[in-house]
Amino acid sequence: MKGFPPLINTLLASSLILTIGRGVTLPFITIYLTEHFHLLPKSVGVILGISLTIGIISSFYGGYLVDRFNKNHLILLAILLFSLSFFAIPWVPGSGGIIAVLAILHTAYAVLGIAIKACFAHWLPVTKRIKAFSMNYTLVNVGWAVGSSLGVMVAGYSPLLPFYLSGALALFTVVALSLRMRHQPPPPLAEPHATPVAAPNFRQTLSILRSDRRLIYFTIGSALGAVVFGQFTGYLSQYLITTANAEFAYQVIGVVMIVNACIVIALQYLFSKGMRQDNMLRWLALGTLFFVLGLIGFLLAGQSLWLWAVAMAIFTLGEIIVIPVEYLFIDFIAPAHLKGSYYGVQSLSNLGGAINPIMCGFLLSYTPPPVMFLVLIAAALFSLLFFFLGHRLAEQQRTLIPLNNLE
Repeated sequence: MKGFPPLINTLLASSLILTIGRGVTLPFITIYLTEHFHLLPKSVGVILGISLTIGIISSFYGGYLVDRFNKNHLILLAILLFSLSFFAIPWVPGSGGIIAVLAILHTAYAVLGIAIKACFAHWLPVTKRIKAFSMNYTLVNVGWAVGSSLGVMVAGYSPLLPFYLSGALALFTVVALSLRMRHQPPPPLAEPHATPVAAPNFRQTLSILRSDRRLIYFTIGSALGAVVFGQFTGYLSQYLITTANAEFAYQVIGVVMIVNACIVIALQYLFSKGMRQDNMLRWLALGTLFFVLGLIGFLLAGQSLWLWAVAMAIFTLGEIIVIPVEYLFIDFIAPAHLKGSYYGVQSLSNLGGAINPIMCGFLLSYTPPPVMFLVLIAAALFSLLFFFLGHRLAEQQRTLIPLNNLE
């Protein structure tokens, strides 16, 4: 993490610790809800789906809060709520309370992610923002790998212990980050000579966001992209159970998760070094190509674990390109005083990942299994199309502004 201000490095380290905390608990929350409340799988799915959807939608307003309030205070408050949510889960008596607590947990983490992106935009020049974002994404994947392994070990002692460990890690992060922020001045602004602009109220902000067609195009493109990669283990499991059996599905998912994690951790930051605002559309086209080739590989892999691994490697190359480039697109168009709000709108694209299991389940139930991959390929191509439309509009507006100034 050389070349970043100390406070940015502190935020990146905090992101790693908090992701370890999520990894300790969240992969096993389904098991806990099933055994503790004696719920059917469909009821557990409803609880998780509703709470995640509430968290995603709430993060839209969270982006506005990031622009309106002190980012340091908001980050600490979000982590504190994140911590308290984990501590509260074992004490919640009913499923309604679980939905509320999980919704708070997802919202707090989403607001934290938006605030960290806004800090990158405020404190880092454009050339370093994509590297910081890629480093954060790499650390998130490391955190998931470490956290899920730790969760398996801890759950063996007590099913409630993972929740307390996750809460403790977040609480430790609040204390450590608070002390660090108190003794460490914030980095200088990336654009110190920019004209200060008064933050608009929520209604004005909503009007600005709604009228920005570039943002609408990019958000639709991100949502379609999330349909492709947001829940890939879920739709691969659905496909394998339909076309093969549960035993082979477990083998394939185990292999592809390892391949995905290794490639993201090894190559994500390396790839980001070549990404810039002047070449982001070319990178996105390359990432989409990898998605398409990976999906074709899944379609043709059959009973070969090696082919599944190779297809996953190609697919993951698309992931490590597309995710940071999508961030770069939003950073390209977002005004300095509305970064949080623009990132908040982009976070709505996660609904694409939430829709994926429903869509793929429907396709596998009513169409031949290969159709699912053809639809996902179409989603990837339409995602690229919407980004192209948004990028073309952004370039047109960029050239019109100097002409208007000359007049």
